[in-house]
Amino acid sequence: MGMLALKRLMSTQSEQRRRRQMRARPHDQCNSSVAKRKKGVERGDVSLGAKRLRHAGLYLPEDMWRRIHSLMPLRDAARTACVSRAFSESWRCHPNLTFNKSILGLNNNGCGMDFIRTINHVLKKHSGNNIKTLTLELDDFKSSWHCQLDSVLEIAMRPGIEEITLNFGFSADATYNFPCRLLSDGIRNSVRCLKLHGCVFRPTVQLDPFRSLAILRFFRVCITGHKLECLLANSLALEWLEVHACNELNSLNIPGQLQRLTYLRVYLCPRLYVIEIKAPNLRVFNLDAQKVIKLSFGVSVKLKRLRISTPYLASYDRLKFLSNVPYLEHLNLRSYRQVTSSLMLPGKFLHLKDFRLSLTGRGVSQAYDYFSVASLLDSCPYLRSIFLNVSHTCMWHQTMLEDPTHLRQMTGHQHGNLKRVTIVGFCYAKSLVELACYIVENSVSLESLTLDIHGTRFVSSCGIHMPMYEGKLMEAPRTLLAIRTYIQGKIPSTAKLNVLEPCSPCNTVEPCSPCSPAGH
Repeated sequence: MGMLALKRLMSTQSEQRRRRQMRARPHDQCNSSVAKRKKGVERGDVSLGAKRLRHAGLYLPEDMWRRIHSLMPLRDAARTACVSRAFSESWRCHPNLTFNKSILGLNNNGCGMDFIRTINHVLKKHSGNNIKTLTLELDDFKSSWHCQLDSVLEIAMRPGIEEITLNFGFSADATYNFPCRLLSDGIRNSVRCLKLHGCVFRPTVQLDPFRSLAILRFFRVCITGHKLECLLANSLALEWLEVHACNELNSLNIPGQLQRLTYLRVYLCPRLYVIEIKAPNLRVFNLDAQKVIKLSFGVSVKLKRLRISTPYLASYDRLKFLSNVPYLEHLNLRSYRQVTSSLMLPGKFLHLKDFRLSLTGRGVSQAYDYFSVASLLDSCPYLRSIFLNVSHTCMWHQTMLEDPTHLRQMTGHQHGNLKRVTIVGFCYAKSLVELACYIVENSVSLESLTLDIHGTRFVSSCGIHMPMYEGKLMEAPRTLLAIRTYIQGKIPSTAKLNVLEPCSPCNTVEPCSPCSPAGH
C-alpha cells in the first residue's frame, strides 16, 4: 500500500508540473529550460534554499522524501531503500522500527533465533540514529538468546527514542531480564512510552528520573512493589499506568508526586493485597482484583470514574474507602463470589450520575436484601441511570409466592433526575420486586425500566446468546406473573416498561437468536 501510494503521488505531481510549464511558456522556451535543467543536474548544481533529490523526474526537498519514507510500513520502507538511491540514505534514519515474524516474512514455525539474526542484519543497514519507536514481538523467546537480544536493544535504543515496546507473548516464560543499564540519561530524557510484556524488570535504586515518561504498561512483568514504587517516584510526568498479571507485585503505592497521572488500571495481580493511591488528579481507576484486602485513596484525589471487580467486595469494610472520592460521576461495583451483607455508601455523592452494581454467582447469600439498594440511591440524589445485575437463581431468596403480603416502602425524597433503570436477571424474589416498585414510585423523571428475565445471556460476535439455565427457565413464568401483578400497574404514562422475556428456543441446549424486548 505504501509503495502504490508513493507511485501515484510521484506520477500525479510530475504530470501537474509538466502541464503548468507548458501553459506558462512557449514551446521553444520550454525546451530550452528543460535542456538547461538537465545540464545543471549533470554539473551537480543544487537549487537554492534546500537540497533536492531527483527521482523519476520528480524534484522534492530531502526532508520531504524522508517524511514520505517514514510514513511507509517498515517492510515497504526497507524494500524501497533497496531499489532507490533516493531512499537508501533515508532508510539509515528511518524513525519507526517494528519487528515481528509477519513483517520479516517468517512463518509461525520459524526459529526465534533466525528472527533475532534477521533483526541484527536489518539494523546493520540502519545507523541507529533518529529512532523514535521500537517494537519487538518475540513469541517463542528462549533464555539462551539473552545476549543476542541485548545486542539488538543496544543498537536500537539510542537517545531521542520515544516509544519502546517489548512483547514476548503468552507462550514464552518471563525470563528475559530487561537491561536497565541501557537506560542512559539521553534515553530517560526522551522516552515517553514504555510497554513490557512477559519479562523481568529490576530497576536499580540509583536509577535517575524519567523526565518524559507519560505511558507505562506492564503485562506479566516480574517486578516487586518496592521496585515499582521507586520507578514511579522517578516518573513525575506519568499520565497513564497499567499493571496486568504481575505475579510478584504484592503492594501498589501511587505517590502524590504524580500530579499528571489521570488513568490507572490494575488487572489480576494474584499476590497484590494492598493498594494506596495519593495521585491528586487521577480521573479513571479500573481494578480487577483477586486478593486485594485494603484499598485507600488520599484525601485530595479527584476521581471521576471507578470500576471495581472482586470476589470479596463486602470485605472492603462497607466501602468506606469511597469517602475520599466525593467527586465520582461513574461508579461500577462487581462482586462475583461472596456477597453476604448489604452494601452501604459512606455519605452523599452529589456528582454521581451513573451507578452499576453486579452481584452474580452462587456466593450471594440467601439472606441478602436487594431492597437495601434503595438506600444507595438515596445517597446519590443526582443519579441519571442505574444498572443492576443479579444473574442467579431466586430459589435461595424469599419469593412473592412464599410471602405475598404488603411490600415494604422507604421514606425518602423523590429522585428527580433518574431516567433509565435496568435490572438484569430479574426474578420474583420479594426484595427485588420491592426495589422495582420503590424505583417506579419515587422516580418522577423515569423514562424506561428494563427488566431482563433471561439474565444469563452471553452475546457472541455473531449475535447469538446462550440458553437460560434450568433454574432460571423454571422461574420465568412466576417472574412474569409478579411483574404483571405488582409492577406493571404502577408504571406512569411517561415511562416505558421493557420486559426481556425468554424466547421459545431457550428450552433447548443450543444457542438461540437474541430475544426481542416486549414493551408493556
